[in-house]
Amino acid sequence: MGEFFMKEKNDNIEFLNLIYQNAQMGLIGIDAVLDKVEDQEILKIIKEQHKEYEKFCRDAKKILFKYGTKEEEISGLQKLSSKIMSEMMTFNKEDKNIVKLMMEGNEKGVIAIKEKLNMYESDPNIDPEIIELARKLYATEEHNREEFESYL
Repeated sequence: MGEFFMKEKNDNIEFLNLIYQNAQMGLIGIDAVLDKVEDQEILKIIKEQHKEYEKFCRDAKKILFKYGTKEEEISGLQKLSSKIMSEMMTFNKEDKNIVKLMMEGNEKGVIAIKEKLNMYESDPNIDPEIIELARKLYATEEHNREEFESYL
């Protein structure tokens, strides 16, 4: 019985950490390009998305706290890799390149979240609050990607 409870708890925590790290990667990506965007409409969209990712991080941390644990930060290597990639792809500072980069980040987020949703959505041992947060993040990632399409 105790082993089953631990697996259930670990799956919930793993899923929450994926949500947290997904949103954290969004923040890192945005922070890397924010000062390079010239188009004010694109800048407004990116700043709004930053606020959304901050909320997802807060919400995931709140639920993790309920489980008696803290969030797992993404590794320093992942952060550095993301920053370097963003720097390289936005070297010429064209807004179109920044839009492409943001869309690619959203697409990676969509894939990661959808994969876990498919795995856990019908699992009765996964906290419905976590499923709901993942669904919201998935919808937000999809919306964010679509929001940039007209700027290509």
